[in-house]
Amino acid sequence: MRTFYISTLGCKVNHYETEQIALLLRSRGLIQVQQPDAADLRLVNTCSVTIQAASKSRQAVRQLLRQPLWQLSSSSVPGTEHQSRRSTGQRVIVAGCWATSDPAEAAQMPGVSAVLGHRDNLAEQLDHLLTRWQNEDQKPPNKTPNTDTTADSPPSPESLGNDGSMIEAGTLARPRTEPSKSQILRYVKENPAQKQGVTEVLRSVTQVGAATLPQLNSRQDGHQRAFLKIQDGCDAHCTYCIIPSLRPVLWSRRVDEVVAEACRLVEAGHIELVLTGIFLGAYGQSTALRRRQQKPSGQPLSRLIEALCTQVSGLRRLRLSSLESGDLSDALLATLRAYPQVVPHFHLPLQSGSDVLLRRMNRQYSRSDFLAMVDRLRKAFDRPALTTDIIVGFPGETDEEFQQTLEVVNHAGFIHIHAFPFSPRPGTAAARWKGDFIHGPIVNGRMDTLRQRAVEHSLAFRRQFVGKTVELMVERRNAEGRSDAQLLSLQHGRCERYFPVYFEFPQQVIGQCVKVRIDRVTAQRTFGTLVSAINSD
Repeated sequence: MRTFYISTLGCKVNHYETEQIALLLRSRGLIQVQQPDAADLRLVNTCSVTIQAASKSRQAVRQLLRQPLWQLSSSSVPGTEHQSRRSTGQRVIVAGCWATSDPAEAAQMPGVSAVLGHRDNLAEQLDHLLTRWQNEDQKPPNKTPNTDTTADSPPSPESLGNDGSMIEAGTLARPRTEPSKSQILRYVKENPAQKQGVTEVLRSVTQVGAATLPQLNSRQDGHQRAFLKIQDGCDAHCTYCIIPSLRPVLWSRRVDEVVAEACRLVEAGHIELVLTGIFLGAYGQSTALRRRQQKPSGQPLSRLIEALCTQVSGLRRLRLSSLESGDLSDALLATLRAYPQVVPHFHLPLQSGSDVLLRRMNRQYSRSDFLAMVDRLRKAFDRPALTTDIIVGFPGETDEEFQQTLEVVNHAGFIHIHAFPFSPRPGTAAARWKGDFIHGPIVNGRMDTLRQRAVEHSLAFRRQFVGKTVELMVERRNAEGRSDAQLLSLQHGRCERYFPVYFEFPQQVIGQCVKVRIDRVTAQRTFGTLVSAINSD
């Protein structure tokens, strides 16, 4: 086994964890390739947040399983043309959220070699599998029968662990030693004086999933900005969301650990970092439920941002992946304003502008809370760019309640809306409210209305900057740029306020910061003229 390929679906956290997995595999001597048919090992980091995401995860696994393996000659470079065909020998690992929510289904797909969920110690299990498979590959052919039948046929029930994850063929399932959250709470209640015991219990719980994967020390593949995960887990239990069932234990990384990794990422060339987590506002807390959170003297997220902005030399931009109204304390807002590295772009998931629906969703804010957050950000920053998520057609959503959402959209002037139709994810409360489901034509009409409203607000926002000079971090040409003749000769990058700007320049300046004067805007794009390059040192 010499090469590997990873396919990633889902959120920024998944993409960050993919980079961690790739780093671990490279540390074991494997070479990362860009095409699956050149990989001895293929891994799919899956998503399961909606039924559509789970379906796409299944499709991604099937696609990798169908890809034949082309064995590279010893003198060739992975991904080049010097290849000879071999039909067998690849291993396929399914990891991530779908591997956690539907492990038995994943394990039963013919050709899947292992399934690793968030309840597994990912680093330990990956290391174990690599050692085992590399030892098998070194055995003389036909001398010792291969007892690993999981690569060519569905596993037997005995080969699955208690949580559905794969275990070694021919061995007994090892008992799960980490306690459940309810066990921890019961232990704390019954042993209030044994603080050290509680600490040990909590430590054993957090040493699972991605918590043991290595910290990043190199450039993230394919990205100009780097994702930096600082938090994991959620127990807020929004009624439409399956994630608290898949990542129920909250944990946060230490400030010094995050700063050290940020320094390495900036040294590797990432001058923009995006802080991300499953529930970013719960950084430094043991729960995402605000009524149960501790009230520290200084907000943990504020302290972390201050440390990053003052201790990471060369950091030019810092973004937060998501904020909710309960997250934006006075301390956090003051910190965000204090440091120029914090860009004036904020992603504020709305989901609905109706108080009735927000309560049914079990969100931890009201319509007025959200509007107040928007107003506070506008007062604190010069023309901040706001983006959001909205669920359309949540069970029971009336025309009047959708209009309330549109009113909030108009007030906020979001420059981008990630609108998606309600998806009844099995295992969530909202999936059981079938009598209140909204029919497709109604949802489609509301989706069209939101898209049009987002286009209007984006155009109005970008028009404010015509004639102004903005700073861009130049990115690789995306699929849209390759398919659109108008964009073929243009380079582009995202400005501080997140929207992309296209400009002409004959030399490739990917990854560099440049200043561009905005000349004109259309409904879909923004165009400008290069003014100067920026020395990012």
